[in-house]
Amino acid sequence: MATAVSNSLPTWDALLTAAHAWQFCPGELRAATVRDRWLSRLSRDERARYRQLPTEKMREGYLAGRVLCRATLSRYTAVDPSRWRFGEDVYGKPTVVAPDDFKSIRFNLTHTGDLTICIVTRAGEVGVDAEETSQTVDVSTVARHFFSRTAQARLARLPSRERAARFFEQWVLKEACVKALGKGLAYAPERLTVEQDDRGEPAANGRFQFSLYRPSSNHVAAAAVLRRHRVAQVSIYWWTVSAESFEAIVEAQRDTKRTDSVRRS
Repeated sequence: MATAVSNSLPTWDALLTAAHAWQFCPGELRAATVRDRWLSRLSRDERARYRQLPTEKMREGYLAGRVLCRATLSRYTAVDPSRWRFGEDVYGKPTVVAPDDFKSIRFNLTHTGDLTICIVTRAGEVGVDAEETSQTVDVSTVARHFFSRTAQARLARLPSRERAARFFEQWVLKEACVKALGKGLAYAPERLTVEQDDRGEPAANGRFQFSLYRPSSNHVAAAAVLRRHRVAQVSIYWWTVSAESFEAIVEAQRDTKRTDSVRRS
């Protein structure tokens, strides 16, 4: 399954024609010192939401998403991770409220088990989804409720082992697409069919571009970008990131502030 996995350093301007997906293992935040340090960088509402969650696993996943989102946005902007403020549009899709200079960035999050992904772009609306493929699913029943008749027929023609793999691919592609559209339950997922070739590669559809990626042997992830009208092509890249690199981002913002202070003096 082909996809773009990049080792080059990302930049703010690169996001005009690219989408960058960053994957992270939530377990890296389990150490109390690391966890408390990043909790202090969340907003008051986010910390309250964290404390209200009933299980440690849910709190870990929530914190991972908030940390990954803030650190990823700061990677491109030299903004301290604690300064980001978020809101929602009329359909509940998360948006950047502040700082004002960076409201053009679009982002989306997904979390499943021991995997969290944040995708960012300035090329259009974006969505990302991931699933654990080791879980047992009644493919026929779920497809009947959520897949188009065309997609159901194609699944039914596949051998059983291929059917399960293709089901998860179609599921994450559709979910990423719905999240990029940003209409939530107002858009019926059974209306969507994402075409895939014999190798499983998703085909572009109008202004939509897709990418499938396997973060591990037990996961499949998909990204969907609804390109702005003036954007001809979007490259979708996938990276793996660590908690250690988050601290490097924070230190980089401090260095920038110190340099600016010296220049002003």
